Amino acid sequence: MPPLEDRIALAEQALRALGATAEMPPKIGVHPRQPGSLAHAMPALLRGPAEDGSTDLIGMKWIAGFPANQALGLPAYSALTIVNDPGTGLPLAVMDAGPITAQRTAAVSGVAIGLFAPRIEDRAARVAVLGAGAQGLSHLPLIGHLLPGAEVTIVDLDSARAEALAERATAVEGLTSARVEPSIQAAVESADVVVSAVSFGPAHQALDESWLTPGALFVTVDYDMEAPAALAEQAFFVVDERSQFLATRAAGGYFAGYPDPDATLGEALAGASAGSANRQAGRTLVTHLGTGLVDVVFAAAIVRRAEQLGLGTILPR
Repeated sequence: MPPLEDRIALAEQALRALGATAEMPPKIGVHPRQPGSLAHAMPALLRGPAEDGSTDLIGMKWIAGFPANQALGLPAYSALTIVNDPGTGLPLAVMDAGPITAQRTAAVSGVAIGLFAPRIEDRAARVAVLGAGAQGLSHLPLIGHLLPGAEVTIVDLDSARAEALAERATAVEGLTSARVEPSIQAAVESADVVVSAVSFGPAHQALDESWLTPGALFVTVDYDMEAPAALAEQAFFVVDERSQFLATRAAGGYFAGYPDPDATLGEALAGASAGSANRQAGRTLVTHLGTGLVDVVFAAAIVRRAEQLGLGTILPR
């Protein structure tokens, strides 16, 4: 995995490329019988500067999410990423996408925090992390790096898991403190930044937008498990990729009542964030569903580093 600052740069590269030099359809999904489960294929292509296509990146992530697995002692999500040769299409590498998903998701949240976190000068930033799973863990170093001195509050239905993450947070560079709060309302009422990464389930849009401070940044990686449509209506509403969000909303099941996005993260990075006049009381909602392009960009970087370090297992064709 590339170093933290490189991960943020890779996320920015991919987000800028969406709608420009990249080709990426909305997630192709099937819907297993288990409640709240999903299986998504996420192909992507990034065109590089070489006219012969030798610097292009091509690949795909295949991810399955089964929330009930946790009760069985199994991971809720499992995934593979494949990187292909841009000239021949032959597979170059196949790898566990779990660490890639965790770190690329946190890096995209890092881009959002860098763009939209409120500027605080007289005290430490207060950050609420909703969900103490893999995503909660992967976000902590980004929070410490981008909001040095931050005070973190962790919420999870499993109090033991929340306590374990708070204990790990004490060793994260840049974090001043970490505590557990059983109430989501109490955690977010004083937070400058909220990162929502709760498990998928039958309940949607569970949070009351009135709990949030006027200038809060709300970053959600769990679709609309917590963030309500009323918040999207009131805030400056940003997504990672517009067509994917619109396709997911149109399919039903998620984002009921949500408006069209004001901007994408790529547009915000380019300084072309139309619709900022819609931002009410300074709030910003950033919803990133996860894009296959970011996975492929990360995976290609990992392959390059693995080759340099002599890591990995070479398989016969």
